[in-house]
Amino acid sequence: MLSGTKYRSRLTLDPKHEIVASEAETCCIPVSSRAYQLKAAPVHQLLKIKPEPLQHQNAKLKAKLARADRIIARLQAETSSLRAQITQLQRRLAAPAASAPRFPADPRSPIATASYRRSAMAVGRTVSKRPQQTLGRRSQPATPRRSSARLLWRLKRTALLSCVVAGLAVAGFWGTQRLRQQSDSLQPSVQSSIQPPLQASTAAAVMPKQTIDELAYNVQPDASIQHSEALQTIVDGAVALAASKSLSTAPLSITLIDLKSNTSAGYQKETPRYPASVVKLFWLVICEAQLEQGLLQPDPSLSADLTAMIVHSDNDAASQIFDRITQTASGSPLSGAEYDTWLKHRLRINQFFRVAGYNGLSISQKNYPIYSLKLDGPDGRELQMRDEQQQPIRSLVTSDQAARLMYEIYSGKAISASRSQEMMALLTRDLNPEVWKQQPDNSIAGFLGESLPADVRFASKVGMTTKARHEVAFIESKDGKVAYILVVFGTDPTYSQNSEILPAISNAVYTQMIERSSHSDEAKKSAG
Repeated sequence: MLSGTKYRSRLTLDPKHEIVASEAETCCIPVSSRAYQLKAAPVHQLLKIKPEPLQHQNAKLKAKLARADRIIARLQAETSSLRAQITQLQRRLAAPAASAPRFPADPRSPIATASYRRSAMAVGRTVSKRPQQTLGRRSQPATPRRSSARLLWRLKRTALLSCVVAGLAVAGFWGTQRLRQQSDSLQPSVQSSIQPPLQASTAAAVMPKQTIDELAYNVQPDASIQHSEALQTIVDGAVALAASKSLSTAPLSITLIDLKSNTSAGYQKETPRYPASVVKLFWLVICEAQLEQGLLQPDPSLSADLTAMIVHSDNDAASQIFDRITQTASGSPLSGAEYDTWLKHRLRINQFFRVAGYNGLSISQKNYPIYSLKLDGPDGRELQMRDEQQQPIRSLVTSDQAARLMYEIYSGKAISASRSQEMMALLTRDLNPEVWKQQPDNSIAGFLGESLPADVRFASKVGMTTKARHEVAFIESKDGKVAYILVVFGTDPTYSQNSEILPAISNAVYTQMIERSSHSDEAKKSAG
């Protein structure tokens, strides 16, 4: 056998996650007394590595987390049911005489004594006497000893059943905790224990009782919000900042509302744009409206889907919520009256907001991909809807409409004060870097919250695709002297790929809003 020589090779990982051989690997292989020198092909070609995009990996992880939340919710519901059964049994054990029926179902039973019979006759019920002969055998009269023995046997059977139910409850609770621990290892915490979730204003907003076809949003435009030239200067500076970073301002929309002075300003704020996942904020409000009206019934699965949709922007959970609020489902194409009914239900959610002044808004189409349905884009009746409807082929929302909805949630007018507070809690984000940097799917990095102080009170919904980077946010300083709503829509691949523009705009706006508040305080002191 001939001796061979090997050249050492070093493997590295390039930024595109492909394995690269820094040197060609050669070796001598002895075969039938001859040595053949082979040159190794690139390792990544041999292994045929096709790295999966990080966005797909994150989306799959979000889908798994949403499914885990739904399983946990179901287990919790089962545990609650079992606990209720245990409580009921314990009450029966604690007071067996009180829980016994006043009039036994079978008046011939031994415990139906003469006093029971007299009571039954007093209220007009007749109780027949037990026949003295049964299958040729003489029936024995009931005795206190036999009655006590039978009652004791029933108590033992009840106690045994209670133990079994308790065991099932403990097993269910243990399984729930195990699953929650596994989920927590993947799912980051949403809110810090240091900063409580934001709460909406206590202004009441009551919706009258409505059917699903009559259901309409309960808030009309607030005429008290006036245009401000001072705010317009701040917005113009944000637009100039985007231009200074070689970004086109044509696909840019900005809306700014000062909550302390009830003034606003904007740039292309009434231009309809594809909202990406910001549309889920509108679906959340419709869901809360249907819950308020009793058109939807609350359950653990619904709560888990709402959390996954708003906190993790999960498309699979959003699809589940969307199907429930529209009473439709994705699937193969339809025809005739069946398709007309399906389309009417889909477009109904547009009308919910339009009657309240959200003119031109279109939110009747799902976001993709949806992994649970194996859909990378619209298909079947979803595609049929895009081809046939006389509406925009994609969801369309203006930055003004997104800002207005966040303002109405903050002020407690959306649906009701309590519903608004629930929505603000879902939208609350923790800006502490030690918290959000531990979250692989956080909505802070690359968005408005990244450049803000950690003690700022912050609630937001982001939206991002390969062609868009959006956010609608409520921002309030720690001392409460500055509070505003900022919406930035960047509908272009250049904005999607630029993770610095939204933090830069946010920092510039926050700095100027703080300065504006300080100048106002100084002016008040001088006047005083």
